[in-house]
Amino acid sequence: MKRRYPRSNVNPATWVMLIATRQDTHPVTADEVMLKLHDAFCQLKAGTTDDDFFDRLASCINVGLVRAEQIDPVCVAPMVAWRDALIRCDGIRGRHGRYGFDGPGLHAMTAGLEVYEEMLRNSTPQQMAEAAATSYQVTLRQAAAEQRATA
Repeated sequence: MKRRYPRSNVNPATWVMLIATRQDTHPVTADEVMLKLHDAFCQLKAGTTDDDFFDRLASCINVGLVRAEQIDPVCVAPMVAWRDALIRCDGIRGRHGRYGFDGPGLHAMTAGLEVYEEMLRNSTPQQMAEAAATSYQVTLRQAAAEQRATA
């Protein structure tokens, strides 16, 4: 008698996706992300007025800070310096109408991008997604606290 195994109701692609989320970020994906971030950095250095470039870097800083805290405190310092440099960059935009960096900000941005790239390349997509979700929750809590403070 031929033995039959019950068919699974789970989509076979689900297993592939689950395994993929537990592997390091694919190099092509990391390259694409970093290309966009370096482009945004170059545009801000060049004095763009486009807020999308600023927002792209700001969102990555928030995710990077969360991920850095999960890894090691050594990773946190360059990310904080990156954040502070971007805050000063926004201040320059407010004063001069264009984005720009001061000298220490340029160095902090370069170091922060390097740390972010290492975290991205050596983290799984699931870890980065969890850091993004945590970052989003922190942002919501901060916005709610600001609303309560102004009310």
